[in-house]
Amino acid sequence: MQKTKKNLNIYFEAKDLTQNEIYSLTIVKSLVKSVLEPIANNNSKALILMHVKEYPETEGVIKRLEYNTNVNLRKISDFEFSKFDIEEIGFIVLTSPRYNAALLFKEVEENKFEIYLKLNSKLVNNVYETIKSIFLIDYDDEFFIHKPERRDNIAMNNAIENLIKHFEETIKENEYNSKIQESYKTINETNTSFRNEIYQNVKQIAHEIKNQLSILDIYTRIFEKKTGDVETTEPIRKSVSLIKAQIEQFKNIDVVNLQEKNIKTIIQDSIKVYSGLLKEKNNKLILIDEMAGLEANCFVDEEKFSIVINNIIKNAHDSTNNDEIIIKLAQIEDHVKISIINHGEMIEKTQQEKIFEQGYTTKNDGWGVGLSVCKKFIGSQFGTFELAKSDESETIFTLTLPLVQTR
Repeated sequence: MQKTKKNLNIYFEAKDLTQNEIYSLTIVKSLVKSVLEPIANNNSKALILMHVKEYPETEGVIKRLEYNTNVNLRKISDFEFSKFDIEEIGFIVLTSPRYNAALLFKEVEENKFEIYLKLNSKLVNNVYETIKSIFLIDYDDEFFIHKPERRDNIAMNNAIENLIKHFEETIKENEYNSKIQESYKTINETNTSFRNEIYQNVKQIAHEIKNQLSILDIYTRIFEKKTGDVETTEPIRKSVSLIKAQIEQFKNIDVVNLQEKNIKTIIQDSIKVYSGLLKEKNNKLILIDEMAGLEANCFVDEEKFSIVINNIIKNAHDSTNNDEIIIKLAQIEDHVKISIINHGEMIEKTQQEKIFEQGYTTKNDGWGVGLSVCKKFIGSQFGTFELAKSDESETIFTLTLPLVQTR
């Protein structure tokens, strides 16, 4: 007796059938139910030979078939089957006056399957002939009596195969979107305490700044009234107004608006903004793209990501003169790595351990929210932010963000 393992596998290995197509468990469950449902619903006469694990989605239809007196349903667990080991390939071979069907499925990875499906086809007979040796009872008469009087329907089977592929792509798309939504949910949950803490700090800082700006605005008006020098005071008043507007915007620190954006474009915009400012210390920004022409799309909050990039560029500019500040982009597996390099003053080792702590600053006039907030911003956008190196030769800050996977 030839082993079933070899015989059943030939249907997955046949050159004229779809190869290397992998389908989800959802598709398998749907096909099992679709093949059996018409018989269960119409009380049709049928012979069904089956080796299928019962899933919650299929238990109902299988129970109905078991109680249907017109259906001869034989499962692999029935006593009349031979006891030698059967390859872990699920199958349904069904014949009835309405239609016949052969469904085979083999798990190749966890919850991922190869599938063979034929409906109203002469090939159903081939599958029956292949597996019938495992039964102790001869079902030939019953099988061929129920054979539907229809021609081999190649066009219909091709159409069904295309539908299955389409459904599988839809399932993958839905799973992908569900994972993104779940990621958003997880991020929001894990960052709740951070957002509350930072928000309270920002509110306090913003309040103090606005108080000082109000005093500055009052004394500017007094100076203008006494001297009549509007040309001097007008830029000051405009700057005060602009700072107040920026503070109101910064108070929304706890809101993260993730959208798919091209990281290269955002960085290039920051370079344009800072190129003029850097000239005062004879510094220059250089962008090195090592991504071999690939896009760098990530889910980010564009405004907050820009704040991080601008902050690092400004810190690099403050610490160096006559320097080339390098921004390097590289792909590391499924992430983009952004390195910002300067060759100015090193960050002392004692400071390197503290620079991301909330409230810590090395500047006499600093508020201590820069790198701490930047790290949190990047963390809320799926990424990491760290000081990779700082010695006498160079200082390197690195950011990593997951790339949007093309499908």
